[in-house]
Amino acid sequence: MLLTRLGQGREAEVYAWADGYVLKLFWPEFSQADAELEARLTQQVWLVGVPSPRVEDVLEFEGRWGLVLQWIKGVPLTDYIQTNPTRLRFAAQMLGALHRQLHNKAAGHLPSQRLHLMRRIEASRLPLELRTALLNHLDRLPDGTALCHGDFHPENVLVGEEGVYVVDWPNAMRGNPLADMARTTLLVLYSELPPDLPGREEIMRQRELFYQTYLEHYQTFSGLDLAELKSWMPIVAAARLRENIPAEEPRLMQLIEEGLQLKGEPSE
Repeated sequence: MLLTRLGQGREAEVYAWADGYVLKLFWPEFSQADAELEARLTQQVWLVGVPSPRVEDVLEFEGRWGLVLQWIKGVPLTDYIQTNPTRLRFAAQMLGALHRQLHNKAAGHLPSQRLHLMRRIEASRLPLELRTALLNHLDRLPDGTALCHGDFHPENVLVGEEGVYVVDWPNAMRGNPLADMARTTLLVLYSELPPDLPGREEIMRQRELFYQTYLEHYQTFSGLDLAELKSWMPIVAAARLRENIPAEEPRLMQLIEEGLQLKGEPSE
């Protein structure tokens, strides 16, 4: 069966499927359990009213596991910005409003954000003393019960004729919205961009403006403690190290060390 590929990412390829559906086909290292977990999480957030794709099925295709999802006709927010560069601020405002909308939803029985972060730090290659300092720091940060995406950034937001949608929910969690925003901060400001990404240099120049507009617009819907947001940065940076992106490691280590020193934690 020959399928038309629509795109690909670090975890999967996306193909056109039956009318109105796409197949998110995971790379071979992902198991049936991985696919079924993402299906459950995606369906949970759809059921509480998050603008996201509905799950139709979990299946095996040519030796790989995949999800059959409702086809959201739209483009990633990054593509929208490149096509409409004068609407950069509007796009950032849209991202901030959407993130706040997610955090207002009931998280139900989604997995624990704190446990997820703890496991990432424990499994990292960081020295024992640094891992211990990070875990002690995490223990002192407040928990939460908000619905959190866990990987909320412009590539995971689709802009369509009928509105905006959030996709890719394998890390949906119940936790502190500021931790979720810290992850977004990390991705928007510091993530490594592919060298061949169209408009890469312009994106690098506009990152700070985009981020500040996103942050300010989120604040219009909620009181935001920027000091507490900064307190989450060493935690999410340490968790990001588990994703093994060598080009990002020096900056992540800098964020970890600066964050722990800010709070008076020993970093060595």
